[in-house]
Amino acid sequence: MTRKDTSFRWAPVTKAVALVALLLSVPARTMCHQFRETPASSQHNSASQFSARPGTAADPSSLHAISTEKTLPRMTIEMAAGDVHLVERPNPERGKFSRWLNLQNVSLSTRYNFVKNSAAAVTSNQGQYQAALKGAFQFDRAGKFTVQGGLFSGNRFSGGWNSTGWGNATLRTNVYLKQLYISAKPIQGLDLQYGGLYFNQGVTTEITGYDYDGYLVGERVRLSRPKDLFFDEISVTYGYVGDFDRPSVSKRFHRLQQSNYHRFLLAKKIAERVLLSADYTAEADVHTLRQAVRLQVQELRVIDVFHFENYQVVSPDAGYGFAAYGEKKLHSKFSVGGGYAQHDRAALYSDRFAAGKRVFANLQLELTSEFSISTAWTQAILNDRDSSPRTRFDVALNYDLLRTLRRKRLF
Repeated sequence: MTRKDTSFRWAPVTKAVALVALLLSVPARTMCHQFRETPASSQHNSASQFSARPGTAADPSSLHAISTEKTLPRMTIEMAAGDVHLVERPNPERGKFSRWLNLQNVSLSTRYNFVKNSAAAVTSNQGQYQAALKGAFQFDRAGKFTVQGGLFSGNRFSGGWNSTGWGNATLRTNVYLKQLYISAKPIQGLDLQYGGLYFNQGVTTEITGYDYDGYLVGERVRLSRPKDLFFDEISVTYGYVGDFDRPSVSKRFHRLQQSNYHRFLLAKKIAERVLLSADYTAEADVHTLRQAVRLQVQELRVIDVFHFENYQVVSPDAGYGFAAYGEKKLHSKFSVGGGYAQHDRAALYSDRFAAGKRVFANLQLELTSEFSISTAWTQAILNDRDSSPRTRFDVALNYDLLRTLRRKRLF
């Protein structure tokens, strides 16, 4: 899909109005209370919700990260670049360098990738590897003021893997600093971000949203105060999406003076069993509405979790797409899932999918506390047009290096 870059300087008044509106919605007495001096231990607890592992949006403070940390298990379709386990075990002890460095993900993976296009030609039959490091430098012990960063393999917007040189591709060794931004949480539940960001997608996944390997530059205001504002998350993002073959954030910082991407998102968790989100996104003159819901349905026995997400392109060319997915934990270390996705156009969602109709399946097997195996299969069906990939299969072996570092009490 050809994308038009509409570049312009942000209007300071527009940004100021959005920020003031969000701040005014926080009760003044709560803000004053937050600025009172509190013990270091209570400060750490109040910030802990923002130091969870990334969820679907690949953002450390996402609704998924907070919910997963409590009661709702993560699905395989929520696993972002570098994630190794469905269940993240919190680190019970602080390591030698934990005061300054909060590592959220350090992992290495290798996989076999097979892709056949709509003409039945094999376009990928190769070994690949992935390196991922997500973390933050903490200016204060509570982690309220940090610099967040993400170092990944993959040399394009929708690519997070490098070729090993085995198969029909040449060896690639590049890794890129794709995210680098300042995060400030002056009061509990308020997060201000500026720089090279992750996407914040609520309950929507990369199936109909943005690829987990993707990136943008800009700024974000997020409120997570459900007791005061009803919603678990209110988020406004202004930024620039583009430079699809320039993954290094240092080559995209100049885009901070431009904007072609605006996103307004609401998310809500209901009774520990339901997650909902809805957002409006304007990207390069394309206006899109998205909604997603995730239900805990263990009573059905056939599946434990049901997930549905969809989008409506409002203009300039109206369109619709959706995905439905169910997942079942067959054993404490073995989960399987499957679903159906239908897209009316090409976009910046996961490269497992394309315009047309597809069925897909995932498998996750936990071998040890540090190793896991994951597989993903996608097949195009009933398409009346050329749509690639027609068939795709991946099987990966993943190593959680962060677990090793924590065992050595380094982080």
